[in-house]
Amino acid sequence: FASRIPLMVGIGNHEYDHTTGGIGRDPSGVTTDSGFHPAWGNFRTDSGGECGVPTAKRFLMPKTQHGNYTSNGVFWYSYSFGLVHTIMISSEHDLSQGSPQHAWLQHELASVNRTATPWVVVESHRPMYHSKPYWADNAVGIAMRAEFEGLLRKHRVDIFFAGHYHSYLRTCDGLHASKCHNGGPIHITVGTAGASLDDMSIGLYDNVWTEKYLGVWGYVRATVFNHSTMLLEFINAVNGTLEDSVRLHR
Repeated sequence: FASRIPLMVGIGNHEYDHTTGGIGRDPSGVTTDSGFHPAWGNFRTDSGGECGVPTAKRFLMPKTQHGNYTSNGVFWYSYSFGLVHTIMISSEHDLSQGSPQHAWLQHELASVNRTATPWVVVESHRPMYHSKPYWADNAVGIAMRAEFEGLLRKHRVDIFFAGHYHSYLRTCDGLHASKCHNGGPIHITVGTAGASLDDMSIGLYDNVWTEKYLGVWGYVRATVFNHSTMLLEFINAVNGTLEDSVRLHR
């Protein structure tokens, strides 16, 4: 399939949970002996200690440079397709203010031509918002919000796509600082490509943002009608039925 369809891929915890022995060998440019392991995170050994070499060698992503800000291979990059500008970030690398990825993201968002590409999408493996009581993963989402959620609202990002959880979850639109219709993007987690699904017997914790939660295999289909209207549909991969949809107006 990948030999026929241009897949725009990103790094997750099963591709990059770098542990040790990587000085001068990490393809993402990290120069320490190990990757990103903050005290608040659960960045363990899901990749077997791998620093992303197989993914980086198999997939060539677009390279862009604006002044001193350069994309970083499969780890963080951007591209435009039609009326949509998509920015891929790595949740497995440092995104705190002052980090190379944060500086690149800030410049990338500020540089988007909203006349040519009025829709802006940010993609990450780990979500900023979810509702499953997996508290270690939730701690990572909270930290991500503290690091760069303000940039998403400032630059009017429309959609934040993520995976990691093996389920589908759609939040309210305009989500920012845990409040709906507050100037942020809609957040959609689509981790339902084929791996075993999350245990649906475990309920969700109470919050204001969850609008739809499903435990079926599927994918999101986006239809961009024009500069102001987009339709997002979650399609059941087993029987092709429509499981969820939302129409965005800007």
